[in-house]
Amino acid sequence: MTELTTYYQNVKRAVRQNLTLYFAAIIVLMMLTSVLLGPPFSRTVTTAGFTYRVDGWFWEKNWLMYLIILVSGLLAVIRGGAAGVKNFKALRNILYMDCDAERLLCIADEGTRYVPYDVYRNQKQARKVAGRQRRYFEQLYVEALLACGQVGVADLYMKNGWKSKRNTLIYRQLSLNIQAHYAYQEQDAVRYRSIMEQGGRLLKRSTALWARLDWLEGRREQAVERLKTTQPRVPYEQMMFYGMLSDYLDELGQPEEARKYADYVIEHGGTLALRSMVLEKRQTKTAESQSE
Repeated sequence: MTELTTYYQNVKRAVRQNLTLYFAAIIVLMMLTSVLLGPPFSRTVTTAGFTYRVDGWFWEKNWLMYLIILVSGLLAVIRGGAAGVKNFKALRNILYMDCDAERLLCIADEGTRYVPYDVYRNQKQARKVAGRQRRYFEQLYVEALLACGQVGVADLYMKNGWKSKRNTLIYRQLSLNIQAHYAYQEQDAVRYRSIMEQGGRLLKRSTALWARLDWLEGRREQAVERLKTTQPRVPYEQMMFYGMLSDYLDELGQPEEARKYADYVIEHGGTLALRSMVLEKRQTKTAESQSE
């Protein structure tokens, strides 16, 4: 797939750029140090007819070289981390910005098995790189499944199909998110609150999850106000807010305002399961009104 090839080409390019940055930083820092302390290596000096050997700072203050190597390594690591995040976000934005859950699901599903032999000549290196990247594709795969409304498939994959480490924050958060979906479907407020209290920082920052807890515990007006007043960070989150508002306002007896939010989701919801549910609800209501 083109997206996966591009992804691994970016990974390969980032590694090369990090190595270049690492060695370039060492050279530049050595030059700056030499401006202040003189030449780094031993040299012969002749003064008043006497010739003697002088050690440079590389030997006299070799701790400086260790510091230069450390600083250069940190710069390369920071730059590499930023490049990795940018590469990951480019795929994640298919869901978060374009609301195309089905496309991301297809890419992420393939990404969990894909080995970039077309990018790396060395097959062993290709398998090694794919192994390190698999955890990102597994995260995207589960997120895409949830966005497609396939909660059961996501739960099964987390329990039986997940190949990366399970003692990670992202695995725990995805697992709790799935459990929260089940608790909400079953209208189990006690269980839902217990799950939220176990959640990590990212889970606890979710406005949609807190609004659902408000709704389950009877604070219906507060749930609506929370969704209306919180600024969505990405279009995907906005679709979630508007989809929930269309349901909640309809149940509160405000069908006209609910319709406004439903219309937006139907127009901009892409391939999200949420859009399909809102559209199905709209069609059901239309059919019922016509039959009357």
